[in-house]
Amino acid sequence: MKKSSSALAQKEMSTEKNEEYERELFGNSTEVAIGINFSEYEKIPVDVSGLDCPAGIDSFDELLVTPALLNNIDLCKFQTPTPIQKFSIPTVLANRDLMACAQTGSGKTAAFLIPIIEALCRSERPETRGSRSKFYPRALILAPTRELAQQIHVQAKKLTYCCGMRSVCVYGGSNIHDQFSDLGSGVDILVATPGRLWDMIERNKMSLSQVRFLCMDEADRMLDMGFEPQIRQIISEADMNADRRTLMYSATFPDEIQLLAHDFLVDYIFLAVGRVGSLSLVARGILRAPRA
Repeated sequence: MKKSSSALAQKEMSTEKNEEYERELFGNSTEVAIGINFSEYEKIPVDVSGLDCPAGIDSFDELLVTPALLNNIDLCKFQTPTPIQKFSIPTVLANRDLMACAQTGSGKTAAFLIPIIEALCRSERPETRGSRSKFYPRALILAPTRELAQQIHVQAKKLTYCCGMRSVCVYGGSNIHDQFSDLGSGVDILVATPGRLWDMIERNKMSLSQVRFLCMDEADRMLDMGFEPQIRQIISEADMNADRRTLMYSATFPDEIQLLAHDFLVDYIFLAVGRVGSLSLVARGILRAPRA
């Protein structure tokens, strides 16, 4: 079992094309893509606020320069950026914190994975890469449920193909020692539920000192499920890298989410995709303006 796990890790970390693994990740390239109608997204309104907001992009190759990532975007059949991707990608690559409000199905998973992977590809790996006794991810994505964490992980595996980096997913309800074994094969992007991650931190098996990007997906749902204390512990009490970018994505932004953003985001860009009723979220006063 360890050999097969190690062999899989080698495929995931490789920068060489592997047709069999590519088919496993992306399926038959001749299949017709089924999903959102990206052309319809041109009609969706977008509110962007904050100081010195980066301009949106109209195509992925405007800012992305990593050939493997651009190829993976093509393999995923992403034709043009959705509104949240248009503004999220340049914001993250401009090294800014981000608070984004968008519904499920808006392309938000790729909106944070694509710029995170691009930024990690551009940067040198830290000398501390981890071992089988302690793990040092470079990006941390928090998700409220096992199911969402697994979905993000599947997308991360596709987008990191041939990029020389590896995504690992950890969550409660699964054998923690098997997850330690998986992490021991290398981890760049860690997708985790808060409870399982905190368990690993308490066992002194996980270090967040090398995390360059902290992303919270479905932040409103995490608070509804009672994860706020653990999120605050992970950010404030663990060895979280202070020189990081923090990204929050949520379908709604009640007061509790705004307080969390005010506590952990610095000089952030606020992005709202879509409308509530006939007026945008900002126009209705549902969301506060960002603070510097």
